[in-house]
Amino acid sequence: HPMRTWLFACVFATGVLLTAALAQNQPVQIPVRELVVFKDGHAYVIHEGEMPTTDRGAVVLDYLPTPILGTFWAYSADPQVKLQAVVAGQRRVTLKRTALSLQEMLEANPGARMVLTEASGAKLTGVIVGMPARSSQELEETSPPNMGDRLPQKGQVLLLKTDEGTRAMPLNRVVDITFLSDYNPMTSETEFRNLLTLYLNWGTRQPQKTARVGMMYVQRGVRWIPQYRLVLDGKGNAKMYLQASLINELTDLRNTTVDLVIGVPSFAYKETPDPISLQQTFAQLSPYFRAGTDRILSNALMSQAPGAAERVLEALAPPLPADTGPEVAEAGSSEDLFVFTVKGISLRKGERMTLPVSEYALKYSDIYTLHVPPSGDVPRPVPAPEPRLGEIQSVVTGPRVIHKVRLVNTTEHPFTTAPLLLFSGDSVLAQDTMTYTPRRSTVDIPIATAVNIPVKQTDRELKRTEKALTRSGMDYALIEVEGTLTLINYSDKAVDLEVTRLVVGEVQNTSPEVEVTKLGASRRGVPRESWIYPGDTLNPLSQIVWKVALAPGKSIDLKCSWRYYSP
Repeated sequence: HPMRTWLFACVFATGVLLTAALAQNQPVQIPVRELVVFKDGHAYVIHEGEMPTTDRGAVVLDYLPTPILGTFWAYSADPQVKLQAVVAGQRRVTLKRTALSLQEMLEANPGARMVLTEASGAKLTGVIVGMPARSSQELEETSPPNMGDRLPQKGQVLLLKTDEGTRAMPLNRVVDITFLSDYNPMTSETEFRNLLTLYLNWGTRQPQKTARVGMMYVQRGVRWIPQYRLVLDGKGNAKMYLQASLINELTDLRNTTVDLVIGVPSFAYKETPDPISLQQTFAQLSPYFRAGTDRILSNALMSQAPGAAERVLEALAPPLPADTGPEVAEAGSSEDLFVFTVKGISLRKGERMTLPVSEYALKYSDIYTLHVPPSGDVPRPVPAPEPRLGEIQSVVTGPRVIHKVRLVNTTEHPFTTAPLLLFSGDSVLAQDTMTYTPRRSTVDIPIATAVNIPVKQTDRELKRTEKALTRSGMDYALIEVEGTLTLINYSDKAVDLEVTRLVVGEVQNTSPEVEVTKLGASRRGVPRESWIYPGDTLNPLSQIVWKVALAPGKSIDLKCSWRYYSP
């Protein structure tokens, strides 16, 4: 019968197409051999492995990276096989999946004998012929030019061969099926996937069943966050431990060598994805994928196959941004590059890992520092409504001595910017930030305010000369000031004090006498809230540093006098 012949041809053609697609495009993932991870979330990824080839000797990879422009490079690891080209694009692939619906069960079992129950309750016994479908080839031949590849279009009609003949019935009328023989629980489904195809030139040789290939690129999606733990013994010896939190939002890692890098190189095109990533295709799916984003892009599925509505909605919906962890202030490109190598890392995409990296024996010393920022115009004496109000305010808002630990970096590499947890024996003292410290240099780590070393600051105006200077039509007064810092050591041990005072103006003298450094009028290194006259070029910024030892129960007065111009 002509109609029956045509229907059988449709089912047969569809089966041939699925089998051919499965044979030609067996997508695989190439393993990550080595990963170089930077602290800003970028990673230099090296894939390499022995991959199966198609019958034409090409390697089809089911993984499409999103590298930075100019950083993607593929290669053949076999010197006798040359890489000819790399093509990224959507390809039809046919995959086997477990049948989850009546329609999929019927699709998966042509030729099976069964008892079918209709919506009306009637039962039919027969053999499944199949369901009519328009093949990809048919759709492409009947579509306008340049429409691209098409997925098979499945019908909603079931063909069932009964004793009375072949019956065509709507699928939505089937409510129950009973197989009278063995059945196949797996169905084949064709869909589009973004694939990466490596075309190889085998020369005069016949293409082999496998080829060793690789690719390398820089992409955002993996980062490491360093963390330090410093244990003090109270006798000048310390143990410091470095561990890394590894955050993977890129791809699965299996027995991979991971290089953890201190410092971040400059990536000039980090906001521009390479064309190999099909970024423009992604941009049509969701605003999340627009050019300029620095978030990780996941592979998107576009499926026209019936029963895949959930995957289509998943592809069209804006995905959640990659969670690459918290930022650590001041960590980045200002640090010199240094690499810690850790082997045998296995970490799936979306997982996090904490692992020890190294430990060191260090020397430390206790140091007490006091930083006094510049003060403003010294006010003329005004009677206070409450006699002790000025004294109380000075204690609350005045400068304070900070107890710090000073470390000397005697290791073979720099300390990187990272959170630091400080212990004295088994007791936690404080948490702070380890700042970048080159080899053979020192770093100060704050512990707490030294409440047993109070500070009293007294500044008083000695003399004011009005109209001492005229510049650009404006008169300036010359103000002479004397300042005193009084420190008392109420602790039971001697302390080493480093007192730094900044004043705006020319320093006249100091007591004890120390060298004065002029930092210039630019206020560099001084907090903006401490500026007195932004842009002022009349008064230099002067720095006074006293280094003194203070015995228990003793006090010391640190004095200085200076003068400056005020409008």
